[in-house]
Amino acid sequence: MAKQKANERPLVEDIRLLGRILGDVIREQEGEDAFNLIENIRKLSVAFRRDEDHTADKALKKLLKSLSADQTVSVIRAFTYFSHLANLAEDRHHIRRRAIHERAGDTQEGSIEVALSRLRWAGITPKTI
Repeated sequence: MAKQKANERPLVEDIRLLGRILGDVIREQEGEDAFNLIENIRKLSVAFRRDEDHTADKALKKLLKSLSADQTVSVIRAFTYFSHLANLAEDRHHIRRRAIHERAGDTQEGSIEVALSRLRWAGITPKTI
């Protein structure tokens, strides 16, 4: 995330921390080979998505096709856990941002408060809503 906003930094840090913890658990529970496989898949995916690296795309496809059933389950499980952890970090981030806005006494963009305020400003009555 080259141009990350300052208010997103805590979210990114939380996701990275949770990813490192997940990596440690994978190493401990499934072994270094499983961790290295998952990490290689992650790096190739990032290179293709972020940099449009077509060499990484080809390598990723080849690697995924070569996985055994057990390896496939391990990879899917790892990425599923990471997705859940990232969602938890995002939930925590939204709560953190909302608390910052509440302490400052202002409303947060995208909140129901802002939406209702805009409706009132536009002359739309509660009865109409």
